[in-house]
Amino acid sequence: MTEFLEEATDILADDGAEAGAETEELSASKVLDSLSIDGLDTGGEVEGGGSIDQEVQDGMDQSQREMKNVVEKLEKGEPGAAEEAQQLQSRWATKFQDVWASAKTFGSFVGVEMAKGALFSAGTEMVKKLLTQPGADPANDERVKISLAIAKSAKILQDALDTWTKWQAAHYEERDSYGSIKAEGLSISIFVVLQSRISSLAQQRDEMTPLVNKAKQTKTLEAVKALLKADMAYAKAVVNMSDQISSGMTAMTDAGLPTKSAEVQAAYTNLVVVSP
Repeated sequence: MTEFLEEATDILADDGAEAGAETEELSASKVLDSLSIDGLDTGGEVEGGGSIDQEVQDGMDQSQREMKNVVEKLEKGEPGAAEEAQQLQSRWATKFQDVWASAKTFGSFVGVEMAKGALFSAGTEMVKKLLTQPGADPANDERVKISLAIAKSAKILQDALDTWTKWQAAHYEERDSYGSIKAEGLSISIFVVLQSRISSLAQQRDEMTPLVNKAKQTKTLEAVKALLKADMAYAKAVVNMSDQISSGMTAMTDAGLPTKSAEVQAAYTNLVVVSP
């Protein structure tokens, strides 16, 4: 989705007085600044155990720096910034076709996915802030109630994806030790299957970005409901992924991979409760 960076940057653009001073911290570049590559330094343990090797960490750092550089140009409206953003995303798409080429390449994938997830979550937070200005009443304004649930669930769901992705980053060297499955006559590593499914979930999340932008721009109940419908489908897919981890990836859960079952189910339920 080559327009993701442009759309995410637009969602988080300063809306001045309407957005309020507190939304200033949600600019795309500031979101990227606050990303928790911190705590993932070599030797630091991730949730579920394990630490990320320097080469993987270098890839994460490189891709996030590339993203921040382009995002800052988009924010400033520099000539050619949109084209540069599209070129960067196209380059990543080509590069990640062989995500297992090296530890650094895998790290680049991890860095991009964490950054995109953070931008998406911040976008839902922006919508929430715009709809919950002083005087907003969740009891009488369905838009407010839905936006609160979407923003809350976005953080929970992204935490699950980040946890699974960071765990893989910390266990990259052991990727062939967790078993395999047969598919179309080929033996495929369970570790690879997990990465592929996380990538598919991330794509499903990214495809909601135009809906977030429309909800921000129009602030209509129709737009907020459209986002909710898509978000419920995404949340259900994350729940299904958690179930698959619990039931079919036991070698990795035995090695510490968290399932996040309770958390993602709660996120899905939050959305169902506010669904019309």
